[in-house]
Amino acid sequence: MSGSRAVSQRLRDELARLEGRLASGGFLVSAVDVVDEGTWGRLDAAIEGQSSGGKIQIHLSSKGAVSVVPQGAAAAGIASALGLPVRARTAATSASAPSGGRASRTRGSHPPQGSSGASDEAGCGSSSSRSAPPAAAAPPDPREPVIVDCSKFGRHLIGPTEWRGVQRTGTGAFVEVFHSARYARGHNNLGELLAIVDACERIADGRVACSGIRSDSRTAISWFDKRIIKTTLDVDGVCDPEFAAAVHRAQAWLASPARRACTVRLTLWDTSREGENPADFGRK
Repeated sequence: MSGSRAVSQRLRDELARLEGRLASGGFLVSAVDVVDEGTWGRLDAAIEGQSSGGKIQIHLSSKGAVSVVPQGAAAAGIASALGLPVRARTAATSASAPSGGRASRTRGSHPPQGSSGASDEAGCGSSSSRSAPPAAAAPPDPREPVIVDCSKFGRHLIGPTEWRGVQRTGTGAFVEVFHSARYARGHNNLGELLAIVDACERIADGRVACSGIRSDSRTAISWFDKRIIKTTLDVDGVCDPEFAAAVHRAQAWLASPARRACTVRLTLWDTSREGENPADFGRK
């Protein structure tokens, strides 16, 4: 068995081992996605319960270590069913966090590069369909990093995709500092990279002030560091034109003097150690 297939099989075997415990706790696995990088990988499994749902992430490190991270609204119940310690809830799922789904755009709110306000079939990408931010929201602290994340709907490889960035305020809460349009046919890993590039451009032109950028996508960070999007996906063939254009513009930016002049500190948000990404949309 090749290294890549061995990683996928190890992750799926671990999920199979956990499914009995989940079922005993009233939870069912509804969708599974595997990110396989040959020597390490991650499995995302959507979990449905009687009253709420969430997901688990199973991480397999290059050294063979396995960790399981419950996330979402039912994280505590999932952790209990699996016999895991209950992690402290992050601001992303508290009342002070930016709301998931159709959250409003805030500072620097015009659509990111490659975006013409593209929306999905329901028209959710337009800013007019988003609710207004809380009137009493505190401003972001420029001494804090911007944390980015991407959300792709559905079980398929290609689907409605959007991303956003959040930043901690002086009170310790997180506020949304930018939010992309929602693209009808996008891809999660590409969206993660677009979120990083989007943040870099906003920092460069002064729309966002921060101490750096954090992402939970090792793949996107690798692409950013190597300055090339290494995907086998036929972007123009399977994604909508607006999303494909954003990808091509991001690749051009990565190869441009602007990228070479970029000194933004980009670091990993390690969900296995730090819990759920504060920018997570809470849909998985």
